[in-house]
Amino acid sequence: GAGFDAFLAAHEVGAEGRVIGVDMTPDMLERARRNAAAGGHANVEFRDGRIEALPVADASVDAVISNCVINLVPDKAAVYREIARVLRPGGRFVISDIVLDAPLPPVVAESVAALTGCVAGAALRGEYLRMVSAAGFTGVETLKDSGFGEMVEGFVPEDMRREAEAAGVDVRAVAQTVRSITVRGYKPATA
Repeated sequence: GAGFDAFLAAHEVGAEGRVIGVDMTPDMLERARRNAAAGGHANVEFRDGRIEALPVADASVDAVISNCVINLVPDKAAVYREIARVLRPGGRFVISDIVLDAPLPPVVAESVAALTGCVAGAALRGEYLRMVSAAGFTGVETLKDSGFGEMVEGFVPEDMRREAEAAGVDVRAVAQTVRSITVRGYKPATA
């Protein structure tokens, strides 16, 4: 994105720390770099890449953060394997993301609006947490779990709502299965 989370992280790591932001769109990279220069964030760097193949060396970072992006990636397991690859032993991740407590009905799961609204690409909670554990992380815990349904309902375009209701889908009930979670885990300190 435009670098907001990276700038918050830069404040936390201080002048001696370093922050690397990753985005796959040239326009957002340019915007983030301009914002970094304008804000005097000399310890922030933005790299062109995808989160399934991070442009970062093996075992080279202490922490990975992400804010509601992994739900947009088809291969979420690859993302967590990449996080494990780039973290130093004992390193941690803190990820906020969208998960589902129930499968989406096809009319919602196949909707472009639901995909761009961070819902259609979300995984079921149990599946999501299994992917995290399968990547080798320990001490995995959910730090925050809150409803995302009211926000989701506000994003539903009227034509999609009509189509869903015509298919017998209760949009409000489906929206209540959408959750925003924050998860933390650690790469083992030793193999």
